[in-house]
Amino acid sequence: MDRFLVDAKTAGVDGLIVVDLPPEEDDELCIPAVKAGIHFIRLATPTTDAARLPAVLQNTSGFLYYVSVAGTTGAAAADPVAVGKSVALIKQHTKIPVAVGFGIRDGQRAAAIAAVADAAVVGTALVERVAEAQMKKIDPAEHVLELVRELSTAIRGVAKAAA
Repeated sequence: MDRFLVDAKTAGVDGLIVVDLPPEEDDELCIPAVKAGIHFIRLATPTTDAARLPAVLQNTSGFLYYVSVAGTTGAAAADPVAVGKSVALIKQHTKIPVAVGFGIRDGQRAAAIAAVADAAVVGTALVERVAEAQMKKIDPAEHVLELVRELSTAIRGVAKAAA
């Protein structure tokens, strides 16, 4: 573990997201990572109840990743109203930023999530853009950049409206 953390820090790793390491096992990686100066980013979900949330947050650093929908990434759209309520509940227990992911596929959804959270995480939609570009035999970088521009413009619009 020590070697991994030294190598990770040397490589420029700022944080770790380890989805299957529960808080009860924090001594395994979470606490050593934080001591090494690497954030340990934990996930919360719609099924994380008020009794479990303090344990999830206890050694979380950097930000909390809120999984906005139950199920597989990319399969369903995030509901901004439900997400907003969940983020507000989480914020009652922590000052760290809350990033929301899963179900964010376009600028409209990213803006809706950015209005209720500290960050919007987009993953599957970007991977799908690469696959789509390969099928269409077009430049994958430019095809991904089109979506990134759309997301960025939408989120900046939310930030300007809030300022």
